[in-house]
Amino acid sequence: MTAAPRITIHHRQQNYGPYSLDEANQMLIAGRVAREDLAWIEGAPDWKPLGSILGVVDLPPLPEQRDPVSGDVVSDRLVLPAFLLAFFVGVFGVHRFYVGKTGSGVVMLLLTLTVVGLFVTGIWALVDWIIIVCGGFRDSEGRLIRRWT
Repeated sequence: MTAAPRITIHHRQQNYGPYSLDEANQMLIAGRVAREDLAWIEGAPDWKPLGSILGVVDLPPLPEQRDPVSGDVVSDRLVLPAFLLAFFVGVFGVHRFYVGKTGSGVVMLLLTLTVVGLFVTGIWALVDWIIIVCGGFRDSEGRLIRRWT
């Protein structure tokens, strides 16, 4: 009788294991590892995605969170960091970098380096801050930023 294969999982730049197939599935279901994490079965020539190993559970994708009022998809970014960044360093566009709006963040940063631009970005940051507080700010993919924590 042959022993069940043992699986080593590479997650967040570290190797963990070896685990049995059942242990790997339990970790996957619990969200401690991802199907995209690399895995190596003892005796195999190379690493491959955990999800491609025979016997690993196939989890359905998580449903998108939607705003109950508008029905829009809600971002995984949080309101509190965007709110604080816009309030304290908004003229530099840091809150826009946080939500993935790199282009407008760079524009705000460059404008802030000029005297006239600082006035413009001050108003721009204030408007963004108000939109964030009111729950209408969106990330770079157009998803509403609604969760505070």
